[in-house]
Amino acid sequence: MKTKKLILLLFMLPIMAVAQKIEGGLIAGVNATQVAGDVAAGYNKAGITFGGFAAFNINQRSEFRMELAFSQKGSRVNPSETEPRQYLLRVNYIDIPFLYRYLYNTKLSFEGGLSYGYLISHYEEADYYTDVSSTEFNTHALNIIVGLSYMLSPRFSANFRSVNSIIPIRPHASGVKRLFNSGQYNDVLTLSINYYFGRNGN
Repeated sequence: MKTKKLILLLFMLPIMAVAQKIEGGLIAGVNATQVAGDVAAGYNKAGITFGGFAAFNINQRSEFRMELAFSQKGSRVNPSETEPRQYLLRVNYIDIPFLYRYLYNTKLSFEGGLSYGYLISHYEEADYYTDVSSTEFNTHALNIIVGLSYMLSPRFSANFRSVNSIIPIRPHASGVKRLFNSGQYNDVLTLSINYYFGRNGN
């Protein structure tokens, strides 16, 4: 029931933004992901992200923005001649970023902030077996975001950002904790296109 309500809110956010005369729009993009602390290395797992956003200007140079988006994350190792192992982890979240954006000029802006994530599903397999680990995933996630956007036209912008877990998505299978390495963490690179409602498209 919680997941259905979050997904409904995801699609309602841009509509509510327009109704309140706050700038709103839609987001669609792709993720390149890895999980720090697992058996894989490198941003080898692809995923999609989509959702909506609402933003209002703080002043001429800055704005506050909130988003609500579905985001596919995880990790992957494809078997090869030099690496016979196979591994796949899919973790799907509803993410709610809260961002401060600095408008450098009419085209370029920089952003930073935090994101809350709610885990809606996960799947894991190793060497094509799904009985991999009994370690439970954390339902709630907290991430830090840095990124930049470039306006392609009055209604479209391209956004690139890095999203990294602050708290583990789950403990290590061994239960070992060492200082800041207390489990596994999502690392995500996202490239997306943003569409703005109500702007002059000319």
